[in-house]
Formats: sequence, structure tokens, C-alpha cells
Amino acid sequence: MPRAAVAVALVVAPLFAVAAPAPKPASAELIAKHYGTTAGDGAEFELSGTQLTVRSTFGKGNHSFNWADRNPVPRTVLSARGDFELTVRVLDAVPPNKDARHDGHSAETRAGLYILGGQSSFRYYLSQSYQRFPGAPQDGKLQRWLGLEANYPRGGASGSVGRPEDGKSTWLRLIRKDKDVSMSHSADGEKWSPPNNPFKNIDMSIPDEVTVGLFFSHSTYQFAHATFDRLTITKAK
Repeated sequence: MPRAAVAVALVVAPLFAVAAPAPKPASAELIAKHYGTTAGDGAEFELSGTQLTVRSTFGKGNHSFNWADRNPVPRTVLSARGDFELTVRVLDAVPPNKDARHDGHSAETRAGLYILGGQSSFRYYLSQSYQRFPGAPQDGKLQRWLGLEANYPRGGASGSVGRPEDGKSTWLRLIRKDKDVSMSHSADGEKWSPPNNPFKNIDMSIPDEVTVGLFFSHSTYQFAHATFDRLTITKAK
């Protein structure tokens, strides 16, 4: 039996030139827009809105800040000149595991700000640790404070310069005026502690142009992270 031929009408739709959607900026470009370029070893950087999370990726202590040598600490990098205020909010920083294997005297994480220029460096940070050296509390409780470390041509200093409020995120600020650096902190970003300058009578030898940014480091053999919000550099008041 012969088959019936079926006529099929082909409808060809007209072609229109449609512009492809603009590609989203690369993650590194977005991070650079808000925080500067990224540097350091063993970490990844993730931006969500204005919040930047720095996450360790190899489960090993990443605590060195030896400026004379290769510096592995995960950080962001910007240039600043003259007088300025460098501010950031530490939204969340993971404390160390109490029994984590660690380098140094304690299991510790640090999240904060830094200034680097010439032979001088400053680090102002939220520290969380279980102390294990003579003279430190041995009650097994997590210790939280705002720490400072500084190096300059003829010496260095470190210590506690404040305490964060429990249950609240911490705002940190480094203030550079002329050749002096002071620090201040806040629990709400509005009411700030009086600027503290432990180096008032010391020649810090700070050049006009310096490198600044945020950093996250830890002394433990574990994975850890910290989340920051709204790093800003403004003219010093």
C-alpha cells in the first residue's frame, strides 16, 4: 500500500541579534574594589556583598609576621599616604580548638588591621586563645582581648590594649598622624574608645607612603576563618 505523503510546513523564525549579558567582574576584581589585592599563603578569600571571609585552607599554623622575609599571613593590600584612619569591623572570627596542636605558646587566632612601612610595622587585632605559658590563666577558658604588636628600627612592643565586648562584633581602627600611630575600638562603630598611643615618645620612622590592610592568622593545625566588613580608609580627623 502506498504511503500518503505528508507535507510539513517549515516555519523559519527570523533571527535577531541579542546582546550577551555583561560578565560579572571576577571575584578578585570585586575584592580589590572593596579591600585591595590579596596576598599570603594557605587561604582563600570570599566576598559576599561588603563582607570578606578569609579562610585557611591547609590546616597548619599561619602566624608569622616577619616583615624582613617572605610573609605568608593571609591579608589584603592597599597603599595609603599621609594622615589617615583605617577602620574595619570584625564580624566573626573562629576561636581555636582548645586542644588543637599549635605552634608557639598557645592555640590562638588573630583577626585585625596592619600598617607596614619602611622598617616599621603595626598589627592591631582581636585575639582569641587558650594560654599555655607560665603566668597565664590556666582555668581552661578562652581568653579574648585586643592585641597590639609593633616593630620599629630600634625595638618592638606587644601587649593588650583593650577588651572586646562579649556577644558583639568588634570595630578596630588604626590612626596615623604625622609619624605617630594610635588605635581605638568600638562595639557599635559609633562610640569609640579614646585613641591609645603607646609610642608617643618613640621614633617610629614611618614613611609617608605605607601599606595597609586586614589580616587573619592562626597558630594551630586546624582550619579556621574570619569575616570582616567595610574596610575604609579616611582622612584622619
